[in-house]
Amino acid sequence: MNQTTPFSQSRIRFLNNALLIDNEILVISDTHIGFEEHIIEKGIFPNIQLKEILYDLGEIFEKLKREKIVLKKIIVNGDLKHEFGKISDSEWREVLELLDYLGKHCSEIILIKGNHDNILGPIAKKKKVLLVDFYVHKDICFMHGNRRYKKEIEAKKIKILVFAHLHPAITLSDKYKKEKYKCFLVGKWKKKEIIVLPSFSNISFGYDLNSLVDKNDEGFLIVPSRTLKTFDVLIYNSKEDKIYDFGRLKRLINKN
Repeated sequence: MNQTTPFSQSRIRFLNNALLIDNEILVISDTHIGFEEHIIEKGIFPNIQLKEILYDLGEIFEKLKREKIVLKKIIVNGDLKHEFGKISDSEWREVLELLDYLGKHCSEIILIKGNHDNILGPIAKKKKVLLVDFYVHKDICFMHGNRRYKKEIEAKKIKILVFAHLHPAITLSDKYKKEKYKCFLVGKWKKKEIIVLPSFSNISFGYDLNSLVDKNDEGFLIVPSRTLKTFDVLIYNSKEDKIYDFGRLKRLINKN
């Protein structure tokens, strides 16, 4: 394990479960607003989802304020809401509250469509925010990761692809205990640098990468599973404000 990563000294900073790009763009993903209502219907009553998202965002914004960093844009890289086929009452209320909060901390909000965002248009229209399939900033392309946009993926000017959708998490263990951590995945695919974001919701902790199965075809993410296993696992330590590189995913899976 070490603290250095291919991106640690460059334009991209790992910050909590988000990315800071060029000190001007904050990127989060997979908030899944409305998931809490979904599990409440099954008899579970946490009532903390939006509260925890706002708390985590608040910590980021306070840190940026101390560093005198002013955001120009905030990108939500897919799955802002949870319900596939409708906008639930809680989604209307809480997504609007979240967008209002984000709008206080940047000049522009960009929403990228995820697989859960089939009916996000009315909310985007109401708040007058941009809703797109993908977004390009200089040589970086952001897309959710469930759909392949071949032209953008293969474009020569694009050097870095930022995906979400997988909700990566890893279980680390020793002889005393096992513990699950949200993580970033960083590697190479299609001659591009790839970053896969963890989810920004504490209600749904993540997809345990220890259960990742080898496949030649594209799996849950458009990046093939075998390629994902060559990626490095990065875990952010909020107490130390550092990102730790735990090495190749396949090594961790075999170890655990």
